[in-house]
Amino acid sequence: MRAIHHWIVVLALALSMGAHAETGVTDNRLLIGQTGAASGPLAALNQEYIGGAKLFFDQTNRSGGVAGRRIELLTLDDAYDPARAEQNARELIGNKQVFALFGCFGTGPGIKTIPVATAARVPFFAPYSGADALRPFQNSVFHLRASYGQEIEAIVTHLVNAGITQIGVAHHDDSFGRAGLEVARTVLARRGVTPALEVAIASGGDNADEVAKQVAAATPAALIMVTAGKSSAALMESLIAHDAKPMLYGLSVISANQLIQTLGPKAHGLVIAQVVPSPFRLDHAVVQQYRKAAETAKQEMSYTALEGYIAAKVFVEALRRAGTELTRTALIAALESLNGWDAGGWKISFSSTDHEASDYVDLAIISRGRYLR
Repeated sequence: MRAIHHWIVVLALALSMGAHAETGVTDNRLLIGQTGAASGPLAALNQEYIGGAKLFFDQTNRSGGVAGRRIELLTLDDAYDPARAEQNARELIGNKQVFALFGCFGTGPGIKTIPVATAARVPFFAPYSGADALRPFQNSVFHLRASYGQEIEAIVTHLVNAGITQIGVAHHDDSFGRAGLEVARTVLARRGVTPALEVAIASGGDNADEVAKQVAAATPAALIMVTAGKSSAALMESLIAHDAKPMLYGLSVISANQLIQTLGPKAHGLVIAQVVPSPFRLDHAVVQQYRKAAETAKQEMSYTALEGYIAAKVFVEALRRAGTELTRTALIAALESLNGWDAGGWKISFSSTDHEASDYVDLAIISRGRYLR
């Protein structure tokens, strides 16, 4: 009798383990991971994105999670160092046993972490980068935002249509900045234009004064800033100091909130390509939902945080569609089923042949330290 009881217990355990054998999945928890710049000059931007995502994950968890599972996001700091990001990805996948990687931050880190994820067949969802170099189709990699190429295309189209062709490019001296510069060259070349100026700035903004001197000497009519974090504010401040007055255009990752906090009213006349709707308008249901969550959590609102919130919302919808017996394969299929899905007045489209959800780009203006709504 004891032997029979023993085998019944063993069989029950085996069935239970089989039901939730997927890595990172238990009866009551789903573990996902992120590597990002929790320290260094881009820390504030990383925190905005993940902070927005956590708003939606927290909402979901308060409502019982997905299929009874609470979503836990484990984040590791890579200080925007690609080598550390790669180590973190291996740690998250190999030792922490996460189900998926979510919202991993940055172009250079992405170049290192995506191969780690794809080799392990781990879903890699909504990296915070629009770099075209990260976008060759891969089965387990899904991009939510428009690409930097699409952002720069919108900026250049706006400028050229206004008759402005003396366009310079200030870019980070890293993989993100160099990728942005190459895209700018390509987009300009299609219109028979070459950059009036190409100048590299350190990601921490340490050489902003020298860069501003070069811009002042070249006198471009417009300057595209392929910058993020501290360098953006440092460059704008130095341009003001040297009385250089090109029209300024930035990418969505320019760290607008940090820039406004640093410069106040001196943050003026900057046009930014944005890849989600304005968080300061009520035109979209998803924005209304985000604003309510941010107000409740007393979290400062931003385009970046809204993007994180939307990324979490899309991820959760895919989890729901994947069903109770959650697997990585089921999640990938569920994401691919979100073809024309309405996230709340803002539609996204994945498919089995297209893992880039959105080509939405809008141009927003900062005037006297505030967005023009």
